[in-house]
Amino acid sequence: MNQIMIKHQNDSQYITSFVSFLPKHTCQLLALLISIISLGSMERVYADSLVALDPLMESEPATMRICYEDKTHFPFTTKESISDSNTLGLRGTLADLIMTSAHTSSLPIQLVRLPWKRCIQHLAQGKTDAIFAAIWTQERETWGVFPKLNGNINLDQRLWRGRYRVFTHKHSNLKWSNGQFSGLKLGVAAPLGYIAHEKLSKLGTLPANNLTPSEGFILLAKGRLDGYVIETYIGKNMIKQLNLTDELTALKEDFMHVNWYMPVSHQWYRQHPELTLKFWQTLAEVREEQGDAIFNSYINP
Repeated sequence: MNQIMIKHQNDSQYITSFVSFLPKHTCQLLALLISIISLGSMERVYADSLVALDPLMESEPATMRICYEDKTHFPFTTKESISDSNTLGLRGTLADLIMTSAHTSSLPIQLVRLPWKRCIQHLAQGKTDAIFAAIWTQERETWGVFPKLNGNINLDQRLWRGRYRVFTHKHSNLKWSNGQFSGLKLGVAAPLGYIAHEKLSKLGTLPANNLTPSEGFILLAKGRLDGYVIETYIGKNMIKQLNLTDELTALKEDFMHVNWYMPVSHQWYRQHPELTLKFWQTLAEVREEQGDAIFNSYINP
């Protein structure tokens, strides 16, 4: 009778197997097979332990879905359709800043264009992960997470800083000084859903109907509206596109200076807090180092 004892380790205990009444060479082959199976099991356990130690090995990096308005606000956003999220020099200053920052951070992104109110709605619902460009207010923290430092909004991690001015007819008597209008007759408008619109509402200057920028500028040229508030470069470009440069101008004193941010959804931030903070910091660095050059590439091509 040939008898061989096969010993292998499992859960720190030794299990002894006896193979009897088999030819010696068969027993040796069987012993080798059991050893190989045991080694494979140990390798699988080791691999599983590595995955447990490093969660990043479990899945691909998260893709951030970023929504922005489906209208042209040149030079900050253009009408260019979204075919990919990598090509620079097509979609405007803000999109280029975000794409460059995402590449630097090794963060996959997907750009989505919707009406502005739907971008906000989707952010609140977690259907998109971030939006741009949004001005911070305390009320807006209900639907988005903005970059903070010691509990206050982090100015350094803004996306951009916008200057808003009041555009009027060149022969208008409208004046804006020290936070007050004078010479007001027909009203001053701004895009619905924007902070400028809310500020004008508090000042009691809004006309009866909500007006898009193009509608507002056309009414200014016809003398049927006193003023329209919008970011300076956006307004100047729109006036040029409408061939109204001979009729319209902007008041000298700025209506307001504001910082634009890229807030993320509460859902995204809960899942990826460190990734978000890293991206905001990278965005601040890219804006500081490349922002002016990117901006000038659009206004002085």
